[in-house]
Amino acid sequence: MTIHKLPGTYMLRELQDVTVPDAISWQPQTAGWLLLALLLGALALLWLYHRVQRWWQQRYRREALAALRALNWSDAGASLGLFHIIKAVLTHLDPRHAKLFGMALLQTLDNALPDRQPRFATELGERWLVSLVCDQVVLSVSDQLCLVSLCSDWLAHHQPPVHTASRAAEARHA
Repeated sequence: MTIHKLPGTYMLRELQDVTVPDAISWQPQTAGWLLLALLLGALALLWLYHRVQRWWQQRYRREALAALRALNWSDAGASLGLFHIIKAVLTHLDPRHAKLFGMALLQTLDNALPDRQPRFATELGERWLVSLVCDQVVLSVSDQLCLVSLCSDWLAHHQPPVHTASRAAEARHA
């Protein structure tokens, strides 16, 4: 076995090993960058908290829309089921709405929409409520489809009532 010998030529005689530089740190060197990163992280967590809170507060809409999609419109009681879904949402928004029926209910539905245009307080809305209490009044298929469209639009776009401190005080004293 032969021992390897360094070359003795004059060109390689002065050759030296290359020194490897220290690794570059990923952590910023100044405290300002660290504070900025912490601030951005805190803002991201705050934004995420508000998004999750909003998602949680709006779950009643998703549940009501899912129940609306699950209604069997070939069943005779589908119109009543639709009424129960809308009534449950109204009662969830404000327990005082539990006793509403008739034109007061239809106007409450219209007032909760952003544009406040009369969509429920119409002839169709009145026929819908009459069909709930009178078996002789039956909604046509086109009326039912229009009603489902109105209700799904209402569930997706209604604005919950603003609860002020005075309303909260009224609720406690009532």
